[in-house]
Amino acid sequence: MLNMKTPGAVLLLLWSGLVVVAAESGGLQDEATGAAPACPQQNSLSEVHAGLREMAALMEEQRGEFRLAKAQIETQIEELKKANGDSKVAFSASFSVSADKHIGPFNTETALVFNHVFINIGSAYNPNTGVFTAPVRGVYQFSYHIFAGGDNGVGANLRKNGQHVVVAYNHKAPHDINTSQGVSLLLEVGDKVALILEKGWWLAAYTAHPTTFSGQLLFLM
Repeated sequence: MLNMKTPGAVLLLLWSGLVVVAAESGGLQDEATGAAPACPQQNSLSEVHAGLREMAALMEEQRGEFRLAKAQIETQIEELKKANGDSKVAFSASFSVSADKHIGPFNTETALVFNHVFINIGSAYNPNTGVFTAPVRGVYQFSYHIFAGGDNGVGANLRKNGQHVVVAYNHKAPHDINTSQGVSLLLEVGDKVALILEKGWWLAAYTAHPTTFSGQLLFLM
C-alpha cells in the first residue's frame, strides 16, 4: 500500500502512466517512418513534466497540512492532560498539637491556621497560612466542624477574598458544644477562602482532631 512516506514511488508510477498515455495518444515514435515526431512528443513530455510538478507541489502541501494537524492534536492532548490534573483538588485539615487546648478567645479576629493536613490533592491549601487558593475556575464545596468547651461562645466564619460568606456559631453552655457549616462557591482562579475566628470566640484544638476544615472542587466551569 502506498503512503505519504514514498513520494518517489508515487511520482515514478505517475511518470510511467503519463508516458504510456502520451505514447498511445501522440506516439513517442512514428510507426510508418520510424522517426520521432517533434511537436507532439515535445508537447506530451511538457504536459507530463507539468503534471508531475503539480502533483509534487500538492503532495508537499498535504504534508505541511498533516504536520500542522498533528501539532494541533498534540497541543490539545497536552491541554486535556493539564485540565484533568487541575480538576483533582481536595483538602482536609485540623490542628497539630501535642496536648489538648483551646484557641482564643482573642480581642481581635484571628485567621485560623489548620496545620495538620489529612489530604491536600492539588496543593491548593496552604497549611502555613490556612488559606485555600483556587487553582482553576469552578464550583467548590467547603465545610468546617468546630468543637469546644462550653465556657465560651464557639464558632468561626468563612470568608472569600476577605468578605464574609457564612458563619457557624453556638452559645456557651454547661457542657461541651459544637457547630458546623458548609457552602458551595463559584471561584475564579486565584480566589482565596479561609476561616476566621471572631473576637471573643474560641474553639478546641485537641489531639483527637474534633475541629476540621475541608474543601474540594466539584466541577470545572
